[in-house]
Amino acid sequence: MYHFSWFELLGGPFHAVVDFLEHTAGMDPEGAHAGAIAIFNSWAVALFLVVLALFARRGLAAARAAGGTLQYVPADNLGARNLLEIFTESIFNLAHGMLPTKDAKRHFWLIGGLFIYILFGNLLGVIPGGLPFTDNLNNNLAMALTVFVVFNVAGIARNGFGYIKHMAGPVWWLGWLILPIELVGIAVRPLSLSLRLMGNIYGDHMVFGVMSDMVPVIVPSLFLGLGIFVSFLQAFVFTLLTIIYISLSLGDEDGHH
Repeated sequence: MYHFSWFELLGGPFHAVVDFLEHTAGMDPEGAHAGAIAIFNSWAVALFLVVLALFARRGLAAARAAGGTLQYVPADNLGARNLLEIFTESIFNLAHGMLPTKDAKRHFWLIGGLFIYILFGNLLGVIPGGLPFTDNLNNNLAMALTVFVVFNVAGIARNGFGYIKHMAGPVWWLGWLILPIELVGIAVRPLSLSLRLMGNIYGDHMVFGVMSDMVPVIVPSLFLGLGIFVSFLQAFVFTLLTIIYISLSLGDEDGHH
């Protein structure tokens, strides 16, 4: 089933990506079309977030220029600076609840970036002519593999060989059994992260589309609210699991998780 996207109005550039995915990457026509939409939507969200960050940075610079206590006073409107300050504080507090302060700061670039990128990607599904790129396995797997690399590198850097030794369990003579199980459990984390996000967003978007076709008045607004809730929830779940994986890889430090 082909879905309409506003990016199709670009004509040549859009169809060039479709042709590349179909003829070079070997995808079927429907998959190439969906893949091209996902690529353009992800680029659009990334560009939007960069512009939003620049506006927030400008607002922050203006506040700092005021000096004194005035630089700590929030702006009198819900602009980019206030929005991103609320977002940053909320997500950092979430990370800080399970990680020591220095680790929460060290990994915030990933934790905060994932949440806001996934959230806006999900919310595309409630915009007419917009399609969520988070229902695409390739996109989700790229994010999940990044998480996989980060928490494993962080664990090895912090604990050295102890990171592997810990997976063998406390009883040395059962290590031969426990270690493979632990390794498999860690190895499937990227796939579980990817499939969970893809399945929930795809299912929600499908239900919204079906109900809109069946009952085009009033009922779609209820599912629109549900879609917004699911968008926030799935971004939160992906981010929370990322924090948990990082916390588990680092181990207990100073009694703080």
